Amino acid sequence: MGKPQSTRRLLQLAVLALLAGGVQATSSALARRHGGDAHDAHDDEGEVDCYASGVDDWHKGLHIGAIFIVLAASGLGVFLPVLGHFVPQLHMPRTALTLGKHLGTGVIIATALIHMLPGGYENLGNPCIGSRMGDFGGWPGTLAMMAIFAMHLIEFVLSNHAMGKHAHSHGLPADLAAPHHDAEARAATRVENDSTQTASLRVDSHAGELEKPQDENCDAVAVHTHHNHVHGASFINADAMTMAERHRISTYILELGICLHSVIIGLTLSVATGSEFKTLLIAICFHQFCEGLALGSRLAEVQHRKNAFLRAALSAAFFMLVTPLGMVIGIGIRYSYAPSSPASLIAMGVLDSLSAGILLYSGLVNLLAEEFGTLEFRGYRTTKKVACFAATFIGAGIMALIGKWA
Repeated sequence: MGKPQSTRRLLQLAVLALLAGGVQATSSALARRHGGDAHDAHDDEGEVDCYASGVDDWHKGLHIGAIFIVLAASGLGVFLPVLGHFVPQLHMPRTALTLGKHLGTGVIIATALIHMLPGGYENLGNPCIGSRMGDFGGWPGTLAMMAIFAMHLIEFVLSNHAMGKHAHSHGLPADLAAPHHDAEARAATRVENDSTQTASLRVDSHAGELEKPQDENCDAVAVHTHHNHVHGASFINADAMTMAERHRISTYILELGICLHSVIIGLTLSVATGSEFKTLLIAICFHQFCEGLALGSRLAEVQHRKNAFLRAALSAAFFMLVTPLGMVIGIGIRYSYAPSSPASLIAMGVLDSLSAGILLYSGLVNLLAEEFGTLEFRGYRTTKKVACFAATFIGAGIMALIGKWA
């Protein structure tokens, strides 16, 4: 009897030992599984965060009031130079408008490099996008480059179309109206008169005697005579109209780039909450005022055959309303908007990158190089030239500082 009992106890001990080992092994496995699940849950949680929608702690009154605050800041900036140019009672000194224009040049360039392009890299480089963009980190720069080339092509085509239209409308010869006619050929004085060939331009017409005075500010004068008919004045007029058309095209391209970015700004502000919202609101108000000043100074100089003030005011009003429109859209979709979703990140990154390219082209080609290269600017006093350069640098510095918050 003693032996079976001892054997039974040994079996019981063995079973207990096996059970203990199994429990320990199971607990270890569960621990490992739990750790893996925790890691997976973390990944899933990160994935869930990418698609998280809705805005917490959203203050209705403050967000709706911000729409009118941004509207006022944008309108003040863009209408200040426009009204100062067209309304006699609000007339601004010519020097003030010139300095405001150069201040806007610095604002535009800094906006592209500090506000838009980094935003494109941040959005398109977000981990939530994954491999949807092909694991290529250069998309923002590529898109900005594509926008630069596209704007250059569009401006070239439209300018050539305007040049041909104005040339033919003034009865210019085909060689002067041709888009490929180079500057040297345009600058050459062409006289087709069998009886008279002189170095100085003095043509007797049926209406009297027409004499061309010397003008050091005239870059090129092209004259074609046939049976004592002079086209010089027509060509000069057409050339001035072509330059006005180019200025109008470049200004509208500038407004396109600014407005694309303004929609994103409004959408971002409308879904911000807490202290971040207040800081962002102040920064965006300064941002919109400076951008409006830059755009308004260009709109004031755009030449139109008629209704110049009305057209400038409509363009200014469009800029003034774009950011509040983005805010209204953001308020409307605040419960379903997922700012970290791949679709949202890609859309905002692409728009930021394209806007950066548009503003870089406009700022460097149509503003910086053009404004500082005119005969008018070269004729300024040294102090005024220094002031223009300083205004450009100050404008860029202001936008660089605002870039810390917005």
